[in-house]
Amino acid sequence: MSKKNSVYRSFNPFSLSFLDIMSCGLGAVILIFLILRHGESISPNATKLLEKDIENIELAIENISNEISTAKNEIVSLQSRIFNKDKDIESARINLRIQEELRNKLFAGNKNLIKSIDEIKKSTPDIVDKSSDGQRQYLTGLKIEGKRIVYLLDNSASMLDENTQIIIRLSIRPKEEKTKAKKWIRAKETLKWLSARLPKNSEFTIMTYNEDVKSHTNNSWLDSGDSLSVFNTLESAISEIPEKGTNLERALLATKKMFPLPDAVYIITDGLPTLGEPLKKVNLSRQIRRCLKPAGKISSECRHLIFQKAKDRYLSGIKIKTSTILLPLQGDPRAASDYWNLALQSGGTTISPSRDWP
Repeated sequence: MSKKNSVYRSFNPFSLSFLDIMSCGLGAVILIFLILRHGESISPNATKLLEKDIENIELAIENISNEISTAKNEIVSLQSRIFNKDKDIESARINLRIQEELRNKLFAGNKNLIKSIDEIKKSTPDIVDKSSDGQRQYLTGLKIEGKRIVYLLDNSASMLDENTQIIIRLSIRPKEEKTKAKKWIRAKETLKWLSARLPKNSEFTIMTYNEDVKSHTNNSWLDSGDSLSVFNTLESAISEIPEKGTNLERALLATKKMFPLPDAVYIITDGLPTLGEPLKKVNLSRQIRRCLKPAGKISSECRHLIFQKAKDRYLSGIKIKTSTILLPLQGDPRAASDYWNLALQSGGTTISPSRDWP
């Protein structure tokens, strides 16, 4: 019976084991379904928008990168400009320092110049502004006037002293002793006196003469209102040393070569000339020819003849008002009358000042 029952037993799909397996599988499916976000998906429009956003962001990143690159270039350019500006500032500082040093030197030079001018003013007081000295100038009869004025300073050896023996002795002494000669100092003080009274709006020149003529303004006219020009020209003239003979003719002819011509000439001298310019005229007297080539000491008569020859050449043509300040010299008796005659014919003045003038 039992064997028959076992033979006819059939397979049942709904047995407990099968149900267990199916239940486990179903549970697993349900679990997966729960875990996954089922039914949620991205639409195509959302995808396009997302791609567009990504594209915009990438473009923005690119633009920002370009801006950063541009900014870096500008920073480099600004740094270069700042470097150049720093160099310019340093150069400007150096130039400013140089200018300040130059300005300080100019200030110091101006102070020294002002001090020198003050010393000259003290040594040559403006006696025109003093009532007592103003009367003294009036008594001399000498008035400085003219638009173009020439000062002629004789710096021949005779300007060392009025005594001929002392002149000979001083002429061989060193230059330092010659500059301290009282008569030469007086001549220089006279030139300072005349220079201090140059009229306003006038022009001037200063020449010194012995055997030769030297212009201390390079043969040109200088403005009398330029105190620096007056000072430098005066200093140049009074630095000359008395030496050699006297050629007044050459000095007078030099004044007539000035352009435009002067209208006033003031001579500071002590006597008649000892030299003259050679001429080729056949009608010159034998005496004048002999005087122009003296073999030794020149006589008073020869000096008179040489002066007359110089005066005649000087006064020919346009006459220039000529005045003379005549300092003393022994052995030249005709000097005063000859220079007075020159002043008379030219419209000037001749004075023989006292020993304490100017």
